[in-house]
Amino acid sequence: MGEKNMTKKTKLMSVGLMSVAALGVFAACGNKSDSSESEGKDYSYYYTNDPETLDYTFSGQRYTAENTANFVDGLVSYDQYRQIVPALAKSWDVSEDGKTYTYHIRKDVPWVDADGNEYATVKPSDWVTGLKHAADTNSETLYLVTDSITGLADYASGKNKDFSKVGIKADDKAGTLTYTLKAPESFWNSKATYGILYPINAEFLKEKGKDFGKVATDGILYNGAFIATKFDNKSAIEYKANNTYWDKKNVHIKNVKLSFFDGKKPEDLYKGYTDGKYNKAQLYPNMPYFKNVDKANVVWTAQEATSSFGYFNLNRQNYSNTAHDTDAKKTATKQAILNKDFRQAIGFAIDKAKYNAQRVGEEGGEKLTRNTLVPYDFVKIAGKDYGTAVQANLQSIDSENWSKASVEQGKNSTYNVDLAKAAFAKAKEALKAQGVEISKENPIVLDSPVLDTSTINIAGAASLENSLEKAFDGEVKLNSIKLAMDPWTQATFSFKTAAEADYDWNISGWGPDYADPATYLNILSPKQGDITIKIGLEPEVTLEGEDKGLATKAAVNIAEYQQLLDAANAITDNNDARYEAFAKAEAWLIDNGIITPIYAMGAVPQMQNEVPFTRIDSNSVGSTAYSYKYLKVGDKTVSAKEYEKALKEWQAKVEEKSKAADK
Repeated sequence: MGEKNMTKKTKLMSVGLMSVAALGVFAACGNKSDSSESEGKDYSYYYTNDPETLDYTFSGQRYTAENTANFVDGLVSYDQYRQIVPALAKSWDVSEDGKTYTYHIRKDVPWVDADGNEYATVKPSDWVTGLKHAADTNSETLYLVTDSITGLADYASGKNKDFSKVGIKADDKAGTLTYTLKAPESFWNSKATYGILYPINAEFLKEKGKDFGKVATDGILYNGAFIATKFDNKSAIEYKANNTYWDKKNVHIKNVKLSFFDGKKPEDLYKGYTDGKYNKAQLYPNMPYFKNVDKANVVWTAQEATSSFGYFNLNRQNYSNTAHDTDAKKTATKQAILNKDFRQAIGFAIDKAKYNAQRVGEEGGEKLTRNTLVPYDFVKIAGKDYGTAVQANLQSIDSENWSKASVEQGKNSTYNVDLAKAAFAKAKEALKAQGVEISKENPIVLDSPVLDTSTINIAGAASLENSLEKAFDGEVKLNSIKLAMDPWTQATFSFKTAAEADYDWNISGWGPDYADPATYLNILSPKQGDITIKIGLEPEVTLEGEDKGLATKAAVNIAEYQQLLDAANAITDNNDARYEAFAKAEAWLIDNGIITPIYAMGAVPQMQNEVPFTRIDSNSVGSTAYSYKYLKVGDKTVSAKEYEKALKEWQAKVEEKSKAADK
C-alpha cells in the first residue's frame, strides 16, 4: 500500500462559507410544539455547497455528510435528546477492560439502489469493507480512528499490508461485528456516528470502482431513511423516503427538496419562507426587511457546539496579500505576534458582542458569544460545567487578569479595554527592547483577508477594526483585505502547508467529531494537530524536511501545550480527571493567546414551521444530526412562546435521559 501522508481535513469551517448548518438548519431537537403536524409532508430548505463526493467513509467535508447521513445508517445514532441509540446495531457489548466492542447487527436490513430495488442484505462484513476502503483511500477522517483501533495505524502507514491484522472482525453467520481498541474510550460510540465507521457493500464497491461515491443518485447504495432522486449542481438536491427503511415509523417526511442559495442576498431567505418556498429561514436583524417581521414569531435557537475563534499566524511565510511593504514592517508584526502580552491584549480588546451583532443584531450579539474552544457545557466535571474548570485554571495561572475576565458562555465577559491596554503596555516595552518601536506613525498592522461578497463578514471586520482602535488608539490596526472567493479560500482555508497561510490574523470554526474535549483541543497539537498549520506551524506528522517553524514553536512554548494534552489523553479510566486535565490544557491555550474564541454556531433568530425539537440532536457530534429522520413539519409558523415552551420540555427530557444514561 506504500507510505501515506496522513493529511486531515475535517470539520474546520471558514467564517466566510455558509453551509446549511451555518444557516441554522440543525437546531436542537425533541418535543412537540403547539403547531399542528401531519405525516408524509414534503420538506423544503436551501443548501449552500454541493458535495464533491458521496463517499461517506472517505470524506471529512460537511457538504458530503449533510446528504449521506440521510442515505446510509451506521451502527448507532443519536436521538432527539442527545443520547446514543441503536441503529443497524440492535445492541452491543463492551468488555470489562473497555477495549472490545461487539455489535449485534440487525437481520434482513436491505441495501437498495437509487430505484429502491434491493441489491443485497446489510451484513457485519460490510463494516470491514468500509474501514478498509477508508484506509486504502487515505480517508480525510482516518485520524479519528487510526490511534483507536489496534493495527490500523500500521496498515494506514503501509508498515503492515495485511488488513486482517487490524482490530475489526466480522462474523456474518453470528451477525456480530467486533472492534478491538488500543485503550478504553468512553466516547467510542460517538465516533461510530461518523461516516468513516459506516458500512459499504463489497460487491457494489468492486462494481463501481473509482466511481463509488460519485455525486449521482447511483453513486452509492442506500440503507437509510431517504434515497437521492436529484443532484443538479448549484440548483437542486432532492430525496424521497426509502420505503424499505428498517425504522420507517420514525420518518415523517415524504420528500426533501433543497434549493441552492449562494448567500449573496440573505433577505431572500425570509422571502422564501413567507412565500412557502422554505420550511425555515434564518433572519438577519440588521437588514431593512426585519422591521416588517412579526417579532412574536421570531425564535432564537440555542448555541451549537461549533466554536469560531480568532488566531494568529505565528510564523507567516506567505505575503501574497499584504499591507507590509517593507521587511521591517513584516518583522515588527511577527515580533509582536510572538509576544504573549500582545496576543493577550488583542484578545481582551475584542468586543465580541459588537462583532457578533453584525451577524445577528444587537439583541443577539451576546447570545452568540463563546469564550472557550470546548463549549462551556460540553461535558460535566463532578456535575459542574466543563467551563467552570477552565475558569478556575485560568485564575490559577493569572489571578490578576482572570479575576476580571470570565469565559462564561453567552456573555461578553472577556472584553476588557483596561486589561487590553495594560497587556499592550507590557508588550510595547518588551518589543522596544527588541528594536520594535510602536506608535501611531508606526503601528502594528495585522493583515486579515475577508471574502469580498460577504457583507456580514465585511461588517464584522469593520467591528474588529473599531475594537482595536478603541483599545490601542491607532497603534494596532487590522488591515482587512477583500478577496474574491478563490484567492480568499486559498489564503485562509484550503492550503495544505503552514508556509502557504497568507494572513496575520484569521477566524475559523471547529465542530466536534466525538463526545470528548480532545476532539477540540487536539486540533492544535504540535505533534499531529488537524489545524496546527492554520497558526503557521507544521505538525510533526506532516513535516517534510527542515522545520522552519522550530524557533517559533520554542518562542511560544507550544511544547508545554503538548505536555498538557499528553497528560489528559493518557487518562482513560476517570472522565472527571480526564476532563479536568483538558480544562487545564485549554486554559493554557487561552491565557497564551494562541486562540481567541469569539462565537458559536446557532444562537440565531429564525422563523419556522418545523415542529420544534423533532430533529436528531447530537450536540454537533458525528454525522447523524444531518438526517431528516424524526423531523416533523407543522401547518403554521411556530411562535416564540411555543418555541420557548417546547425548549423547556426538551431540556427537561435531555436532563432526565442523561441522568438515566449515567447510572
